[in-house]
Amino acid sequence: MTTARMFIIFLILSGGWPGSVLADDPSAKEIEKLIQDEKNELESLKKKIEKQGREISSMNKKETRILKTLGTLEGRKKIRERELQIYRWNIKINKKEMDQLSRKIKGAEKKLAHQESMLGKRLRILYKQGKMSSVKILFSAEDYSDLIQKMKYLELHMAHDSRMSENYQKHLRQLRDQEQKLFKAKARLAQFESAALQKKNEIERKKGKKSSFLRKIKSKKIYFIQARKELLKASENLNDLISRLEKKRLSGEGLSLADKKGRLFYPVQGKILNRFGRVKDKQFGTHIINNGLNLKVKKGTEVHSIFQGPVLFAGPLVGYGNLIIVGHGEHYHSLYGHLDKMLVQTGDYVHEHQAIGLSGNSGSLVGETLYLELRHKGKPIDPAAWLQVAKRK
Repeated sequence: MTTARMFIIFLILSGGWPGSVLADDPSAKEIEKLIQDEKNELESLKKKIEKQGREISSMNKKETRILKTLGTLEGRKKIRERELQIYRWNIKINKKEMDQLSRKIKGAEKKLAHQESMLGKRLRILYKQGKMSSVKILFSAEDYSDLIQKMKYLELHMAHDSRMSENYQKHLRQLRDQEQKLFKAKARLAQFESAALQKKNEIERKKGKKSSFLRKIKSKKIYFIQARKELLKASENLNDLISRLEKKRLSGEGLSLADKKGRLFYPVQGKILNRFGRVKDKQFGTHIINNGLNLKVKKGTEVHSIFQGPVLFAGPLVGYGNLIIVGHGEHYHSLYGHLDKMLVQTGDYVHEHQAIGLSGNSGSLVGETLYLELRHKGKPIDPAAWLQVAKRK
């Protein structure tokens, strides 16, 4: 390779060669077709923007309804919490009353036991003494009047003991009846508390579901708002592009590569083997810089120019194998490497999507591939952003 050719390649790759389109600018019909395509795309974007607007409006209504429901549920929850407070307060009072009653019952049982013990002693004494007791009373009496008085005293004493015992038993029964009522009241309060707690938990679950749904709604709403912003931005860009194309049509000026960003065809149909830019090598764990894309294709596949322009270089280059460089004006260049055969020569003018070579593996480290690189002012740019598959649908 001559020094002159090496210098030309250096200028192209460093951005010093403008790569002007020298001849065969596209016709007015092509510009009109592109304008119509962009208008169709713009109309599609407008419909998407309107749809996103309706979605956002729907999200707002759903959000309002959910917030209203959450407010209602919060009110119900507070009512249930108040009920629980009342029930728990009544349960505490019930427990206090039961504790007091339990102490009273123990006291009454103790007194009753004492009274019955005293009465039992008297009965045992009377039983042991039997008829002798009456004889003793009879002979101990000073006179008949005294006898009658002692007999009445004995009867009254026995009757008093009996009444006291009956009163204690009655009082004890009353206390135990009261205790049973308190037990039943405690059971009812426990049921009410359980029911109120269950309703409160049910409200909490409903709130949790509604809150979760609200978060999803908000997240979806944010997505729609962001998507709508992007669509509006894309719509503005399309309007600008249509305006530029209209001016070029009226002035007779041809299309530039920038005019067709996102509408360019891939030079071949094949699997992309790598991402553009700085990536981490899985095998060695190091970072490498990819200035272009490697497309997996069978050897001998036709390679097409992504846009029109002069062939600035066609020949072998270390690291690229057989390489073709096409200039597209405004300092844009496309590079096609690892070719098996070149169908054009330096100085030829190629049209968009024209076959310029056949794919191969010359200078390739990954087998049969096509290496595609796009540069602007000497700096590599991501080809995927310029090709049709990257265009937003």
